[in-house]
Amino acid sequence: MHGILSFLSSDWWLIFIVGPMAGGALQRHHARRLRIIAAKAELEEKRSAALKLPPEPQAMCGCSHHLSFHNPRTGACAEENCRCQQYVGPEPLGHVFAQPVIDPALIDPDAIGPRQADHS
Repeated sequence: MHGILSFLSSDWWLIFIVGPMAGGALQRHHARRLRIIAAKAELEEKRSAALKLPPEPQAMCGCSHHLSFHNPRTGACAEENCRCQQYVGPEPLGHVFAQPVIDPALIDPDAIGPRQADHS
């Protein structure tokens, strides 16, 4: 009887019961953590794609060549074997400089002239 009690009182036999249970839980936890990491990466990728500015429109002719391949005077395409005789694509806008609209009184109250005194 003493042999059985000493066998049961030592904890080494718990490895056979707890080990597989804990191992399965660790595997499930690891798999779940990997799924969470993948979902976060996918979400970040979608977020960054949504925040990315669209590409600037390019001046492309009907012959599929850029405006830079066309002669500015004649409009003919400079690419070899291209029968395009005139650029027919969208005209790019020129650069415009616009000064910001600011109330001069906010910057310098005397900029709009001296204030008139009340004559009451």
